[in-house]
Parts: sequence; C-alpha cells; structure tokens
Amino acid sequence: MVKMKDVANLAQVSQATVSRVINGTSYVEPHTRQKVLDVIAELGYKGNNAAKSLSSKKSSLIIVILPDIVNPYFSEILSVIEDEAYQSGYEIIFMNSQGNEHKEKKLIENTLKYNPAGVLISPLNAHASYLSKFSENGIPVVTITTLSEKFSGVSVDHKIGGELLAKHFASLGHIKIGYIGNKDEKFLGFQECLKNLNIPLKNENCIDFYNYSSGNLKDLVFKSLENYLKIHKEFDFTSIFTGNDIVAMEVLNFFREKNIKVPDDIAVAGFDNITFTNYLSITTVAQPVREIAFLAFERLVEEIKTGSRDIKHLKILPRLIPRDTTVKKIV
Repeated sequence: MVKMKDVANLAQVSQATVSRVINGTSYVEPHTRQKVLDVIAELGYKGNNAAKSLSSKKSSLIIVILPDIVNPYFSEILSVIEDEAYQSGYEIIFMNSQGNEHKEKKLIENTLKYNPAGVLISPLNAHASYLSKFSENGIPVVTITTLSEKFSGVSVDHKIGGELLAKHFASLGHIKIGYIGNKDEKFLGFQECLKNLNIPLKNENCIDFYNYSSGNLKDLVFKSLENYLKIHKEFDFTSIFTGNDIVAMEVLNFFREKNIKVPDDIAVAGFDNITFTNYLSITTVAQPVREIAFLAFERLVEEIKTGSRDIKHLKILPRLIPRDTTVKKIV
C-alpha cells in the first residue's frame, strides 16, 4: 500500500507538505502543490485524508490531461483553461501524459480516484478503449485538438490544414514533396490533396515517427533524417511538411548542419503557429489555440451543470501563414 512518505519521497518534499496539499490547511507554492498532486496521481495514493479531501472537491475539480506541456501549443491551452477555471470557480489539476499511452491509461485510472466534476483531455488515441472508463463512471469529458466518437470535443480541422499546405507547395511549383511526423488527419488531408493535384507523395518520402516520444525530440528527428540519407544518399524532395512547429524547428536545425539552404534547396512548413514561428519566420498553419481551449472549457462546464451528455463536435477552420521557410525573399 502506498503511504504518505512514499509520495513525499518521490515528490522530494516533506510529509507535512503532502499533508498541507491534501488538506489545504495552509499555503503551498503552486509548483510544489502541482508536483505533489502529480505524484499522488502517479502512485495512486489513497490515504483516508486524501480520499476525503478529493471526494469533497467533486463539484469544483476539473482534471486536464495533455500530451506535451513542453510544446508551447499545449502550454497556451493550459493557460487559457486555468484562467477560465479561476473565473468560474473551478480548481484545476493538470496531468502530463508525455506522449505515452501506457502513462495516459494510468493517469485516467488515477483520475477516477479524484472523483472530478469533469475532464478535459487531448487523447493520444481517440479510439483507445480505456477512454470508456470516464463514461462508465459518469464523468463528463470534452476532448481538445483530437475528436472522439465517445465525447464532445473541439478541434481545428486538421484535414483542411493539410490541404492548405499541399496547395501552398503546389502553388510554388514543388512536385517532389516530403513529410515527417505522425500519419494523422493533417497528413491524410495533405496526401489526399496532393493526389487530387496529380502530385505524387512517395512512401519513402514520408518519414513516420511518434513525435511525442519520451525520448529527446531533436535526437529523434535527426536520427530519422540520417536514416533517410543512409538509404537514399540525398533528399528526394524539394519541400517538406512537418507534423508540428517543434518538429519544423528541428528539421531546420538539421538542414543547417548539413548546409542545406531553406527554402532554396528545400522548403519547410510546420503546423500550429506557436510563438517562435513568427520570430524564426517559419511557414505554418495557424490554429486558434485560445478559442479552442475556451470553447472546450465552456462545453465541459455546460455538461457539468446540465448533466447533458449529447456529443457535440466543433471543428474550427485553420489558416495558412506563408513565411520565409517556403517563400523566397525578393531582394
């Protein structure tokens, strides 16, 4: 059985601090409080005081599960949710699945012990069977960025986003095109649009990897591109669409080390339009992040208050932002 001292040891705090977090008897720094709550969830601590405290907060506790808090895209989503929760009188517990389905499943199991009012989640796999645990326990859920047939959700239209980039590359005259990232909705939209434009997207030019791996993303991107070069000797594409802006940045770093000029040799485009893309002038597809987060929170609160479980999906249109990594500067 997990004891309070186990939580304290893993969180690297005193047992007194763990007790204060559970009982809310005095102030604890937000960062420390969150760390303790994360460990409680990870270990599944079920001490009497914890159970009593968590149960008593059912009507005001919302749990947020995101896959990659290091990514500014998800950081901004969390920031909006925290602001809205504060103004609406709800408390937030954040959990980071770190792109690991096994960890996500464990977090969901631990979430049930908190008896929350509701859950906001960006699931790694919208079809995962373990997501049904929420419905089985009567917990309202709204998904963010990924839509699931099981719950209401808010997302950008990823397929249209992929189409926008396909048309952008085509308008610039590219006929040899590559892709690196997950083969998700945006990839399918990208692939389908290129096919309709009679532009081939060769399988060998689609570099697939799970970009939320617990491994170092830079190493993962570099290794994937190095493996491509070992097989093909040189890149057989003049433009490449990356799964997201973080991947785009690492692709640009790799090309810089290989003295590959962007966009003269290879054009690069990302997805999300996180803050640094403007400073680095990276072509990308913009998602209205704050609107997505706000609408998801609003829908969850509606389900909490009304008890409605009618599934509603809202897709928001993305927009293309052409910048220097695909469009050559006119001197």
